[in-house]
Amino acid sequence: MNKENTMSNFSKIDGEKPLIKIENISKIYKNKKALDDVNLIINPGDRIGVIGPNGGGKSTLSEIIGGIRKPTFGKVTRQENMTIGLQFQESKYPIGISVLDMVKYYLETFNIPMTERELTEILRKFQIDNFKNKFLEGLSGGQQQRVNILLSLIHNPDLVIFDEISTGLDIEVRSEIFDTIKENVVNKNKAMILVTHMMSEIEELCDKYIYIHNGKIREQGLVKDLVKQYGSVHNFTWKKFKEEKSADLKKENLQADKENKNKLDKIINSEKNKGKNIPLIKLLLKYYYKGFAVPFFLFFFPLILLFLEGFVFKNMPDASGKPGGLLHNLIGSLAIMQIIAVGIFIIPQTILEFKNSVLMKRIGATNIKPIFFVLTVVAMGIFFMIIGFFWTLLWAGIMFGGDLGWSNVALPKQFGPSVPFLVLTLVQSVSMGMMLASVFRSTTAYIAVSNVLYMPIAFLGGSFLPIDLIMDSPVLRYATYINLFKYCMEPFSNAWGGTFSFNLTTGIYLGLSLSMIAAFTTTSAMKLRWES
Repeated sequence: MNKENTMSNFSKIDGEKPLIKIENISKIYKNKKALDDVNLIINPGDRIGVIGPNGGGKSTLSEIIGGIRKPTFGKVTRQENMTIGLQFQESKYPIGISVLDMVKYYLETFNIPMTERELTEILRKFQIDNFKNKFLEGLSGGQQQRVNILLSLIHNPDLVIFDEISTGLDIEVRSEIFDTIKENVVNKNKAMILVTHMMSEIEELCDKYIYIHNGKIREQGLVKDLVKQYGSVHNFTWKKFKEEKSADLKKENLQADKENKNKLDKIINSEKNKGKNIPLIKLLLKYYYKGFAVPFFLFFFPLILLFLEGFVFKNMPDASGKPGGLLHNLIGSLAIMQIIAVGIFIIPQTILEFKNSVLMKRIGATNIKPIFFVLTVVAMGIFFMIIGFFWTLLWAGIMFGGDLGWSNVALPKQFGPSVPFLVLTLVQSVSMGMMLASVFRSTTAYIAVSNVLYMPIAFLGGSFLPIDLIMDSPVLRYATYINLFKYCMEPFSNAWGGTFSFNLTTGIYLGLSLSMIAAFTTTSAMKLRWES
């Protein structure tokens, strides 16, 4: 392969001028200062290792150098024609883009001539060839890392930035890639920024170093001088870590003493026995409200629908000619859909996210069995269903009860028949949620399918358009039979509107609903295996 053709230098940099000059830059995230008045010059051929503790500002500095993040204060000057190669510590790609798509994008963007044989040789060198047609999003961490490193080098940049380059790489692949870095960076006297916790990498690839802590460059110099004085970069770094940690701890203790002076020490946890379920419920509640989606869906989404739809149908009469009749029926459908939405979205997503994460292993380590976790999620789901149902009715009354009367807006016309079918809807929603959690393994796939599943149920159930108008349509009337919840929702809606009567059709609907509950529950019992 002709490496000069495939990795030729497209920049025309001035070898006498700095590639990048950083002057008095600071970076602030909300209330945290990630970088504090940093100055740095990167000359052509400089290979700088960036070392320091976690959270010290290493990655932020590398991102600012690479131009993917801007400083809050200060100035960054770059040579006009220089090119930069970037390898990110974490990377997420959109679904649908393959490895080969991304490589070809780089080749076309930087006008790099390459034959298929040359590309195959490069992919084999990085051990990428076997998964070149796979989507980047679906690759393992080590596979993505290899692709990221290839993309950082393939256009032969004047400066390449590596952030934790060894993450996810086995010994063989690491050795191959380091040889490639030496060939394309070190031997060609290219500039490099290497952020790493592996001190041996600094000695192997870098000639300069900077030590950064709490957003400040505390020390910098030549790697060879560091090795000569301390024996290795590791010895120097470990010494600095201990010194800085001791100083930081002393500073934090002084600050804490100052803040807590004349104050009672807050008790984080007492020795009172809370059992296992209460801490689990508290953990789940934090997961729900800090995730924001559940509070929005339970408390804000129905208000939006009430506002947008309520004033449209407020003065429209129902089939009997009674003003506000359509609005009353719409509110009943909106309230019962809150129950169904919890079953479709919240219960299965909670189970899947915990099951697919290390959180469930942590919960298991506290001697809570998966069955108790699932039962706790279901119990909380039922609680959310009830809250969502009455919350919708409460705000319907607040918005429209003053004009039309609370009983004409937020109460069923036939209370007795409405209750059992409300409970039936709740049970079917829970059983369906459990089934969804049992048949899906990927949270992403579940979310896509659940959204497709929810929309026709909500529409045909009368949440976006009053059920009266849907049933008056010769097409939509028959389409309602594909709604899995029709057979418990329709009797509830009839009782809500005051037209319920128990007849043969109602009996068939009741049997179909009970059959679906049995089918969903059986599927869940058979398929929801935690070990899988």
